[in-house]
Amino acid sequence: MRRSGRSRSTSPATRISKFWLAALLAVALGALPARAAEEAAKAGAAAVPTGPLYVRFNPIFIPVIKGDRITQQVGITLMLQLKPGEDQADVEAKRHQLADAFFRDLYAFFQDRVALHGRLDEIYLKARLLHTAAAIVGPDAVQEVLIEQLFARRN
Repeated sequence: MRRSGRSRSTSPATRISKFWLAALLAVALGALPARAAEEAAKAGAAAVPTGPLYVRFNPIFIPVIKGDRITQQVGITLMLQLKPGEDQADVEAKRHQLADAFFRDLYAFFQDRVALHGRLDEIYLKARLLHTAAAIVGPDAVQEVLIEQLFARRN
């Protein structure tokens, strides 16, 4: 049984035209991402990093002393998150001063606060370390002090 209407077969000229149209469309669409990449590369030369910058410190080890003996060893790994637009090189240049100030502050913290209360107040510690960092690199450089690791070993 035959259907009425047009025949489903197409002429060779129509098939060739559709082929060239599809090929032309593919080339045009393929060129769009390449052109966008070129424009992004041109604009990217002057672009600044989009994410926050960090300065990571080596672990700092602090002895906790009660009386005449060391009761525990505390280790902490810190990382500074810089405020947007802050130059990481400026903070890196003061890395040794920061590490020394952090050690002194952490030593006092673990001798006084933890020895008295027997617990760690992380919010207070982070605020205290942020104040210490601001004293070294300036108040507008560091957004947050992050504690990556905190570990203790009782003796």
